[in-house]
Amino acid sequence: MRHALRIEPLIPTTAGRRLALAAIAVLAVLAIAVNALAEGSVQVRGLIDIVAGDDKDYRNYNTFNTDDTNFDGLRARLFVEGNRGPTSVYLQFLVSPESYSTYRFFGGYVMHRLFEQRNLFLEAGLIPVHDGIWASHTYSNKNPLIGIPMSQYWKTTMTAFSVPTSLDQVLSMRGHGQTGVAYRDSTGAVRGQYYAASPILYDNCWNYGLYSLGTLGRVEFSGGVTLGSASASVQGSDSNENLAVHGKVGYAFTPGLKLWLSGTRGAYFDRVVSAYLPAGKTANDYFQNLFGVSGDWKVWQLWFMGEYWWNHWDTPVRSNGLDNQAYYLQAVYAFIPGWEAAVRYDAMRFNTVTNSLGASVTWDAPVDRWETGINYHVSRELVVKGVTQFTRVDNTQWNLIPAIQASFSF
Repeated sequence: MRHALRIEPLIPTTAGRRLALAAIAVLAVLAIAVNALAEGSVQVRGLIDIVAGDDKDYRNYNTFNTDDTNFDGLRARLFVEGNRGPTSVYLQFLVSPESYSTYRFFGGYVMHRLFEQRNLFLEAGLIPVHDGIWASHTYSNKNPLIGIPMSQYWKTTMTAFSVPTSLDQVLSMRGHGQTGVAYRDSTGAVRGQYYAASPILYDNCWNYGLYSLGTLGRVEFSGGVTLGSASASVQGSDSNENLAVHGKVGYAFTPGLKLWLSGTRGAYFDRVVSAYLPAGKTANDYFQNLFGVSGDWKVWQLWFMGEYWWNHWDTPVRSNGLDNQAYYLQAVYAFIPGWEAAVRYDAMRFNTVTNSLGASVTWDAPVDRWETGINYHVSRELVVKGVTQFTRVDNTQWNLIPAIQASFSF
C-alpha cells in the first residue's frame, strides 16, 4: 500500500492525474447518498472482530503494511451504501487500534449500471482488489478461518521503495520480508525510502482505479486500470508514470463450480528510487507481471476454494528478473447445522538463482502454512471460531498461533 508518505513532495504525472481526477469527479456523486438518505435508501452496516489468542512470538507472520493483523484483539469496520437509480455509492471505514493508522478511510467508490437490462457496470474510486477471488471472502463473517492466504499480504524481499546494490544483497535478506527490508549503500543510507516490502497482491489496501465489470450468461468478467500495481497499490499521489492494467474472466460450469483466470501488469517502483536505478532507466521500466487461476466448488455440504499465482518482477540486479509462486487450497465441511470445520494449506515458493559464489539458492525463503478451525454460527449475526495456525519459514520448525474469534455483524 502506498500512502502520501514521501521524502519530498511529488506531483502526479499526466496519466495518473487524468485517472485521479476522473476518480475524484465520479466520487463527487457521493451527493447521491445525501439524497438517498432522505429517501431511505442508505444502508449502514458494521462488522466487529474480537480475538483472544497467543501470537506475541510470531505476530509478524500475519502483519499487514499498517502493522495490524487479523489476530489483533479488536478490529471494526463500518460500511455505508447508498443508491439512486442505476448509481450506487460504497464507503468503508476501518478501526484498528493496534495499527499505526488506527482510524482510516479504507475505500470508497461509485458503481453505475450502464444498461437497465444487462449486468454491466462501471466502477471508479478507491476500489477493492479484483484480481483473483479472495477479496469478497476476506471479511471475518465470510472467512471460515482467521488468517488470510499469504498470496494476499505476505511481504517478500522485493520492495517498491528501495533498490538493492546486487543480487547478493537481495539474498542476504531472505526470509525478512515480513519483519522489514530496506536496501542500503556502504554508508548505511537507504537507497530510496524505508517502507514495507512488497507482497504479490495486497488485500488490505484498495487502489485508485477505473473498472468495467459484469456478467454475460455463465461468463463473469472484469477489466480496468489502477494507479498502483498489484503489489504496490496507491492511496495517495500517483507514484510513477504507469497505469497498471488488470483483467479477469470466469466461467460457471455448474451453479456450484466456477473457474477464473486473472492477469495484471504494472510498473511497481516508486519514483523515490529514481536516483538509484541504472543510467537511462526510470521507475516506469520495471514491471510486475502476475497471472492466476482461481476455483470455487460447492457440492453437498462441502466447499472447496483455491488459487494459484505466478509472479514476475523486473529488477535491475538480474536481467531475467525474479519469479515466485503462491497457492492455497481450503476446504469447509458443514457437518451439522450451524457447525463447520475448515482447513487451508497455503504456500509461497521462490525460484532458484545463482549467487556470486556460484551456489544455487531460492531468492527468498519458502513459506508453508496450515490453518484449521471449527466455526459455530450462534446466530445469523454472530460466528465464533476456534483456530490453530501453523507456519514454517525456510523449511525450519513449525510455529503455532492458537486463537478464538467472535465475529459480529450488525
